[in-house]
Amino acid sequence: MAGDPGSDLADAARLARIVCGAAFALVHRPEAPLAGPAPPGLDPDEAVALGALALAAPGLVVIPNLARDPRTAGLSAVAGPARLRFYAGLALSDADGPPLGALCVLDPEARAGGLTDREAEALKTLAGQAARELGLARALAETRADRDGLRSITESAPALMAALDRDEVCRFANGNFSRWYGLTPAEAVGRPLRAIVGEAFYAVRRPLLARAFAGETVSFETPHPGDDGRHALVRYVPHRGPDGAVLDLHLLGVDITAEKAARAALADSALKFRAIAESMPQMVWSTLPDGYHDYYNPRWYEFTGMPEGSTDGEGWNAIFHPGEQQEAWRRWRRSLATGEPYEIEYRLRRHDGVYRWVLGRAVPIRDPETGAIERWFGTCTDIDDQVRARETLARSREELEAQVAERTAALAEANARLTAEMEERARIEEALRQSQKMEAVGQLTGGIAHDFNNLLTGIVGSLDLMQTRINEGRTQNLTRYAGLAMASAQRAAALTHRLLAFSRRQPLEARAVDANRLMSAMDELLRRSLGERVQLEVVVAGGLWLTLCDPNQLENAILNLAINARDAMPEGGRLTIETANAHLDDAYASREIGVRAGQYVCVSVTDTGSGMPPDVIARAFDPFFTTKPLGQGTGLGLSMIYGFAKQSDGHVRIYSEVGTGTTVKLYLPRHLGQAADEPGETAAGLPAPRAERGETVLVVEDDATVRALVGETLTELGYRVIEAPDGRTGLRILQAPGRIDLVVTDVGLPGLNGRRMVDEALAGRPGLRVLFITGYAENAAFGNGHLAPSMRMITKPFAIEAFAAKVRAMIEPGPA
Repeated sequence: MAGDPGSDLADAARLARIVCGAAFALVHRPEAPLAGPAPPGLDPDEAVALGALALAAPGLVVIPNLARDPRTAGLSAVAGPARLRFYAGLALSDADGPPLGALCVLDPEARAGGLTDREAEALKTLAGQAARELGLARALAETRADRDGLRSITESAPALMAALDRDEVCRFANGNFSRWYGLTPAEAVGRPLRAIVGEAFYAVRRPLLARAFAGETVSFETPHPGDDGRHALVRYVPHRGPDGAVLDLHLLGVDITAEKAARAALADSALKFRAIAESMPQMVWSTLPDGYHDYYNPRWYEFTGMPEGSTDGEGWNAIFHPGEQQEAWRRWRRSLATGEPYEIEYRLRRHDGVYRWVLGRAVPIRDPETGAIERWFGTCTDIDDQVRARETLARSREELEAQVAERTAALAEANARLTAEMEERARIEEALRQSQKMEAVGQLTGGIAHDFNNLLTGIVGSLDLMQTRINEGRTQNLTRYAGLAMASAQRAAALTHRLLAFSRRQPLEARAVDANRLMSAMDELLRRSLGERVQLEVVVAGGLWLTLCDPNQLENAILNLAINARDAMPEGGRLTIETANAHLDDAYASREIGVRAGQYVCVSVTDTGSGMPPDVIARAFDPFFTTKPLGQGTGLGLSMIYGFAKQSDGHVRIYSEVGTGTTVKLYLPRHLGQAADEPGETAAGLPAPRAERGETVLVVEDDATVRALVGETLTELGYRVIEAPDGRTGLRILQAPGRIDLVVTDVGLPGLNGRRMVDEALAGRPGLRVLFITGYAENAAFGNGHLAPSMRMITKPFAIEAFAAKVRAMIEPGPA
């Protein structure tokens, strides 16, 4: 190891052995291994004891015969096989401290005469040389320790430290300095400052370096070279030699980013305080913690007429009224001593020489950590008019009390009238709300009654004619009357679907829908429905998101909007249907009731028709509200669209101007899944598919008529049918052994509903196939796309052919 004196000490021991003619020699150092040719097998503890003989005496220690000296006779090196007899030793000492070790020579032969003068002198010379070696080693170790300590200090200090020689080359750099410039200390040392800081920064530093090398201590602020908002305060300190000439520069830097930000915040705070203080109508003042006044706002100088700065310190005493000076100062000094808020009324001389009463208040601002007062802020408010009023009040209290009593009575009377008016207004508003509610209910029930009476007339009339013909034995035209009844029944079903859509209770089979693909599929239908007078333009957005909704209901909504637009353009016009991605932000959602902020797919339908006035827009979504002539519209089209949008967690909005046209925007929430495959259509007019291989269907329906019709239909198709009137019975059948290929169940069963019955049955029949029948969304918890792959839904009322086809499609893969 560099600096280890062991080898030099070993050489000194060998020389000592040679010049003294001894067999052995060694150098002993406390807490260090022996150096030199020592006797074989010498015990380390005995070596320490032999070294201690020399350390205990000031000069040369000679023992002619170790066996006869009581200090050494008992040592194993003397009594044992080594049989050492002669010993001579010297302590290794420097002039400034305790002994560093001992140089000893040993021999098996006793020497009655000890050492010759020449041998003793040579041993002393070698001892001195060994002492110097040890001293140099110790000094070197201390120097290294000091250097390491200095490095540790510079590395732990929160500062940038470096040293530059006369050539501006870095000769020392701590970690903070190096990291500031993206280097390691090893990379910074030996590199010119110009290369470390870069050309732009060096151009700023060049004149500062010149001043520093000329002997001036230079300080400056500099931004971080990475332009990351950090700043440092840097100081160049000249380091002079004995002759006073500058040898090099010491560079010290401190990261002042936080301090700079604090100064900026303080300046901003001071600016805000000044802006507030100067905008206040009161006189505002501030003092140091000892009460020295150092700030007044312009209101103070406007009121007093004193020159700016003339009232600092205790200068404002001159404008105090003599009658309040003593008490005002007594309270102020007490507040300064205790830290309590200051408040007093006194008179100040205005600029015209008139004394006016003011209210003086002041509060201390304390350090949040120590609680020490940092500053006092106070105000003086002109209350002369209030004081005069108090004096007037004192002189005419009885008169004032009478006036107050009179005014109180008047206010009480006014309050009573206001309370009565508020109660009457609340009663009228409640009556108006009830009237509006009854009007809406009347409009709804009237519309339903009107349409259903028309539909029932078609159904009942057709059935009456059929019954009359059957009773008379005449069967001709029965098919025609049955078709009329069926048409009326289907219109009634459509009407109930629209009502459920408006009330958000229609069953929905939600799927991931690509609105662009849906629009493409509807193109021919739309053009056929609009006719030649309406020019249709479809604009689809690229990268359109998917939405989760019932595609059939979306088609119905678009078709209804298109037909409404066509009717609004009797002379023809242009209809534009667009798709787009949309984001409704929090501001928009806050203005629209029931709308959530987020991402939506927007379908907008714009026409160039007659438009709608605001009062019509406000009622456009009301059920049975229509502007069309009597008999040309039910008024349920827009209400159905509104209910469909809300039930799909979406939103619909109408924008219209009379004579310009109308835009209806339908917003449906974005869906992050994959697009669903379009279901295949069943060919119309084909015979209903029949059962095969003894397939069994369990029918669970609480309505006896519906249960009988469904059971008879399935029986005629060749299925084995098991019927259950409620969910409990159906569950017992499902939990019993036996083949069941399909369960057809109503959702809204009394007691145990259809969905819960199926959930419990799945434990014993995990592959069970289920066809739910429903007509009301609150009974279909799965109406928004939560059906398992082995489950489907069909909505009441349904055609027998569609029902049979869906049953066949579910059973077709084979028995469950």
